[in-house]
Amino acid sequence: MVLAGQQFARSDATLRQHGYMALVEALGYADAIRFLTQISAGQGDYVEQQHHIVPDVSVDELYEQARQHWLDRQDRLRSAD
Repeated sequence: MVLAGQQFARSDATLRQHGYMALVEALGYADAIRFLTQISAGQGDYVEQQHHIVPDVSVDELYEQARQHWLDRQDRLRSAD
């Protein structure tokens, strides 16, 4: 996708305003703020931090752990009803 020389219908400020409004409409104020804080630029080396958070775990292992966590959570929720 090439954007060089592209003419945009909205200014950057208008685009941000519409984007914020769309987030609030879709998620509500609290979750929109939570989402924005999660995607804001952080500090430090993300790749290095990731190795400390999930050391030596393959994507398949991480997927399996997440899947098992989800299944366990669903079982707990069903048994609570």
